[in-house]
Amino acid sequence: MKVKVNNKIITIFNGAEVKDAIRKYSTKEYKKVKKGIKIITDKNGNQVMPTGELMGDEELNIIDKKN
Repeated sequence: MKVKVNNKIITIFNGAEVKDAIRKYSTKEYKKVKKGIKIITDKNGNQVMPTGELMGDEELNIIDKKN
C-alpha cells in the first residue's frame, strides 16, 4: 500500500502501523518522534499515534512538537 510522508510517497506492507511508514521514510526522524522532539500529524493536522494502523492513501507529516 502507499502512504505519503512529508509529501514523499512510501510503499509499505499491508497491516503496517504509522511507525513503520515513518521508519521507512527516515530512521532519523523516527528517533526524533520516539524522543518526543517531533510528532506525527495527518493531513488535517490531527496528531497521530505511532501505533495507529494504516489503511493506505494516508498523508502523514512529521513536525516539530510545540512546547
